[in-house]
Amino acid sequence: MTMPATGPWALPIEGFEILMIVFAFPIDIVAYGEGGSSGRIRLAGAFKFSEPDGRIRDLDAEHQAWQELAVLLTLRHDKITSVTVTETAQLVVTLDSGRSLTAEPDGAPYENWEVTGPDFKLIALPGDGSDGVAVFGS
Repeated sequence: MTMPATGPWALPIEGFEILMIVFAFPIDIVAYGEGGSSGRIRLAGAFKFSEPDGRIRDLDAEHQAWQELAVLLTLRHDKITSVTVTETAQLVVTLDSGRSLTAEPDGAPYENWEVTGPDFKLIALPGDGSDGVAVFGS
C-alpha cells in the first residue's frame, strides 16, 4: 500500500479484531485481520476512551496506574470500524461496540501515539500538533 504524504488518512485496518492489549509504557492495542495481518495502536500519553453510553474517560498511559487503565480490557474481541488521522495529529479509532479512542498531541517531548499496520506507520510528532504526523509506507 502506498500511504499518501498528506492527510487526512483513513488507515486500512478496519475489520481487524483486538486480541492483545499490552500494559507497559506505552500501552499497545494489537488487532489482527485476514491472513494473519496485524495492526498496532500505541498510546504513550493522554487519550480519551468513549463508551457506547456517551461516557468519556480521560486516560493517560504515562501517568495513570494500570488498574485505572484496565477499562481498556473491554476492547478484547472488539473489531475496528475505522481509524482516521488528521494532519494536526488527531487519532480517532472507532469500534463495532460503539466505543472509541481519541488521542491528540499533548505537548509532550515524545510521540503521544503511533499506528502501525500492513505496510504503513503513522506517528504523532512531539509537541502541540503543529509539526503534524510522520508517515511511513511502502
